[in-house]
Amino acid sequence: MNKDFTIHQYRVFLKVAELGSITRTANALSIPQPSVSRSISRIESALEVKLIERFREGITLTPAGQQFYQHALEAIRHFDLARIAAIQDRAELTGEVTLAAPESFAGVVFVPLVSRFQEMYPHARIRVMISASVLIPNLIDNGIVDMGIIADTHSAPAMPTEALCRESFYLISARGDPHTAGKTTSLKKVARLPLFLNAMRGGFRTRINEAFFREGLDINVLAEIDANEPLLDLVLEKSGYTILPYSAVATRSRMDKYSVSRIVSPEISRNLKLVMTPSRPVSQVCRQTSSLVKRIVAETSSKAKWVNAG
Repeated sequence: MNKDFTIHQYRVFLKVAELGSITRTANALSIPQPSVSRSISRIESALEVKLIERFREGITLTPAGQQFYQHALEAIRHFDLARIAAIQDRAELTGEVTLAAPESFAGVVFVPLVSRFQEMYPHARIRVMISASVLIPNLIDNGIVDMGIIADTHSAPAMPTEALCRESFYLISARGDPHTAGKTTSLKKVARLPLFLNAMRGGFRTRINEAFFREGLDINVLAEIDANEPLLDLVLEKSGYTILPYSAVATRSRMDKYSVSRIVSPEISRNLKLVMTPSRPVSQVCRQTSSLVKRIVAETSSKAKWVNAG
């Protein structure tokens, strides 16, 4: 048997790992479900190791599958770089693009985005900035940024949006706290705890308040700060708790000091979207940046616990 893998097989495996489902992968890639299964089986046969475990509700990666996933991401990345290098003389990308995104999203995506952009497009420039989601449409309208990442926690802007991912909210505490010992916790239990919360108007605090109100629960707020980093510092210093999307702590060097538990009953979540201005022509550098953002979101979805917004 040929033990070389095709780029298509790599991409199919990565999409299965991202979506956690053979069926959803087939729908997303517009290919038959048996074709997805054959691609995975051929990789497993060539490697002589099992990469996925199938369950009624979907699939999960085996330890070997998790290792292969990281190397497959890197293989696709190098392939994309090689492809760009091959066509660079024919169509050199130039220009400048500015992207704005909320703090938690930026912490996961900005470093790989800038690094990959500079590798792929050495004659173009990218600038990234952190901003509250509710302010980003105005930044685009005023020409300060070209594109942005916004959440559905405030009124939709009068401009086209493209779904990126959905993220759930977590109770976050210092490591070893009994209230975050389980993978999930109920909102009723969270209501009994002292909380440090982000109070940014139009931000995800809106979604948190709505959940407490619907359940008839009061929020025990000790302090409010319009930034995530100080909230996380307060959690350690004052032995309190905060509610944030997992992406807020996904890449922190001090992650080993925190414990997290996803809030359920009810779940609190928000959808993230990519938005660009409809009033100006979309440049080629913006289009390529948009594609790169979507690719990096897919690659980092496991780390940030993002799921397909659809």
